[in-house]
Amino acid sequence: MLSIFTGFAAGGLHVFSGVDHLAALAPVAVADPQRAGRTGMVWGLGHGIGVVLVGLLGLLLRGVISLESWSAWAELIVGFLIVGIGVWAIIRSRTLEIHQHEHDHDGGDGHEHLHAHEHADRRHNHAALGVGVFHGIAGGGHLFGVLPALALPTFDAILYLVSYLVASVVAMGAFGFSIGSLARRSGEVWITRLMLASGVVAIVVGLMWISASWPE
Repeated sequence: MLSIFTGFAAGGLHVFSGVDHLAALAPVAVADPQRAGRTGMVWGLGHGIGVVLVGLLGLLLRGVISLESWSAWAELIVGFLIVGIGVWAIIRSRTLEIHQHEHDHDGGDGHEHLHAHEHADRRHNHAALGVGVFHGIAGGGHLFGVLPALALPTFDAILYLVSYLVASVVAMGAFGFSIGSLARRSGEVWITRLMLASGVVAIVVGLMWISASWPE
């Protein structure tokens, strides 16, 4: 039980203490506020899977390789991913603004809109899962996610990693739901502004992440 509770605590703490996690998810959540909670859970699932994969690799090769030896480049790539998400959010905010303007004046085909929305939803989920997995594999997850597991017996370590995975899903789902609720209450005009703001924040955080991770 101690391993399970520790895994839950570490997963939740790591998610909410990582501004890079929140900056990466916020633009995607604002883009689709109706499904923001599910998007957050998908992102958290990917992140937890990435950490668990690294943890299992560490258990298999415990004492043979250093997990930190290759994490610097992964951290650097995460910074570029966050910047990319920020750029996408800014471009998307402009697209939404144009779409809202056209919809207000011309109306639209509800069936085509729903079909396009379903395709966009699948793309968002795939993107959230992929970014989450890579983010989990990167070095930032090792401190809370992997190193404690390496100090435990194998069975307890597996329980710890599974609990960490569940906590990541719940924590990011809760954050995504909160951002989505804020966007839904704000109205269409403010959704574009929130997306623009979240995109700018993501770019700033990503650049800071790149600067901190750049090899000396």
